[in-house]
Amino acid sequence: MQARASVLVNCPVEMAFTFIADTANDRTWRSHLDSSRGRATAVGDRITQTYSYQGTSKSIELEVSEFEPPERLGYTISKPARARMSFHCRADGVGTRVSVAMSASLSGPAVLFEGRVQAEADKLLTADLDRFKRALERT
Repeated sequence: MQARASVLVNCPVEMAFTFIADTANDRTWRSHLDSSRGRATAVGDRITQTYSYQGTSKSIELEVSEFEPPERLGYTISKPARARMSFHCRADGVGTRVSVAMSASLSGPAVLFEGRVQAEADKLLTADLDRFKRALERT
């Protein structure tokens, strides 16, 4: 499963990247996020996030796999599913194009619902980037 989305934000590249990399900002724009512990400052850093969805809470651990300020930030997730998420910030006209890509290896019964999971992931990434844009342009 692979999902992608992007948004144009009216701010410099450095500002967009700094906002994404600061996990203290995550609750302002990440869907279903209850808490986030840890910092993304270098490859190998670990962040633990807890999400709630449909009455269920789950914690995941993200490992920073790519850290190239002010352009790239990537995470790998090993549980509950193997996944990767990456953010890319690049100058675009008078603002910054922020793109996010997520890929996950589905297994077991989830494979039967891959189409639905894909559609939900696309929708979620787009909604999260819309919230990101609103939150960043307010600052």
